[in-house]
Amino acid sequence: MTATLSASNIRRDVQSGPTTTEVLRGCNLELHGGGLTAIVGHSGSGKSSLLMCLSGLDEPTSGIVSINGQDIYRQSASDRARMLRTSIGFVFQQYNLVPFLSVEENITLPFRLNREKVPFRVVDDLIEAFHLGARRDAPARTLSGGEQQRTALCRALARRPDIVFADEPTGALDSQSTGIVLDTLRRMADEGQMIVMVTHDLEAAAMADNVIIMSDGQVVGAVGRTTSQELLAIISNLGE
Repeated sequence: MTATLSASNIRRDVQSGPTTTEVLRGCNLELHGGGLTAIVGHSGSGKSSLLMCLSGLDEPTSGIVSINGQDIYRQSASDRARMLRTSIGFVFQQYNLVPFLSVEENITLPFRLNREKVPFRVVDDLIEAFHLGARRDAPARTLSGGEQQRTALCRALARRPDIVFADEPTGALDSQSTGIVLDTLRRMADEGQMIVMVTHDLEAAAMADNVIIMSDGQVVGAVGRTTSQELLAIISNLGE
């Protein structure tokens, strides 16, 4: 699995009445192949806004976002929708599960909606990896928050998309679920999956291969494998 993601001079303005706020102010990045990338920074630095633009869900005011060499915002609406269904996986803080469907049914729902063959071997492996075997047939409304997030991750990964975008995937989880989620994402990245994750958890960011650092709507730095203490020092110094 080989994926490329690039962003060139991404700007995003938000209009509120007569006031225009620059949320993103010329962001650039290049990612190639698999691996886990974390995006970190102070609250309000533009992390989630950048993720939304990179993932095709929120068109930037200007700039270019390319996935696998294709400028995604110059595609037709139907082509972009097809790419979002087939090449990109999403994991958000809102789990977006169907409450009356079981864990397995929620994971396989996108395949059924698209009238595609369900890759049950992949589904079985993901359910085991995320420790959901005992809850496989349980309706989503009966799951804990951690179980719901793990189900959402299984659904995003089941298609083996080129890129998985995750917005605070462990933000509302207990320590046990956080460990399961991060260990599995790390293993997937080691197997060649590209994962781009926004997180405020510096321990989680320290597990990444690359860490992109944001401040005031800009990418102000990038480091490779590092420690949470080093990241804390870098981010703390941004306010000085």
